[in-house]
Amino acid sequence: MKKTVFLMTFLLLGVCTSMFAQNKTSGKVSDIVDAKYVDALKRDGKIVITHEDQVVNLKLMPKTAYASKIVNSLIKKQPKHFYYTYEALYFVPETISVQRASEIARSISKMTNVKYYSNTRRKITYLYPKAYMTEGENSNVAIADVNYGNSDGKTFYCLMDDASFGVTHYRLDFIQSSNEFLQVFRNTDDMGLGPIRAIMPKDLVINLLIQECDDGMVVYLCADLDSKKMPGVRGKITESMTARMDAISSWFVSMM
Repeated sequence: MKKTVFLMTFLLLGVCTSMFAQNKTSGKVSDIVDAKYVDALKRDGKIVITHEDQVVNLKLMPKTAYASKIVNSLIKKQPKHFYYTYEALYFVPETISVQRASEIARSISKMTNVKYYSNTRRKITYLYPKAYMTEGENSNVAIADVNYGNSDGKTFYCLMDDASFGVTHYRLDFIQSSNEFLQVFRNTDDMGLGPIRAIMPKDLVINLLIQECDDGMVVYLCADLDSKKMPGVRGKITESMTARMDAISSWFVSMM
């Protein structure tokens, strides 16, 4: 009888310890953000850095369990191409649950509300006239947003009708724990400005990382791009991508 009670107590302690380990946060924001950025991040709420390197050294990426997955997702850029990497780091003092953040991130149809400044039109306009999840890769058939339940290990597909890049299809991969979430967008068809198709399938990857901390929530967005060099492409893509990533990350944080 004593052995049975001891065994049950041991198992119960093990379960409780496991639950505590799964639900604890990663500590404070200062534990996962580079020390030289912490004060500015907490003061301003946002830091943005862009790069144009073939092999990029990410400056703002938080030190979290999923950080290595972001590094491994970066594009293997081709020689003599045009390279572009965007990093945005946000501090959100009033946190929501990681589960709720994952539900917002999967609400693709809501992204028709994203506004951005169009350098071509010189005005603020909607970034995506159409945006929705689809039946499968490169499909145009819409399905309702699958934005319920845990997203860990799930894969979905979507169509986004970009104001400048036109219709683009993406694969969406998700990883989620109790205190961290990672969403990875990869283009599955070619992209470009008008008839110039400079970005080949899988040559654009966008990572959205959310980490819950004891003193707030950290949101990190990283877009990595490899483009063929064509006349006039470099400046236009730099302006277009920066405007888009600013708009997407700001919209997401505003929804939290």
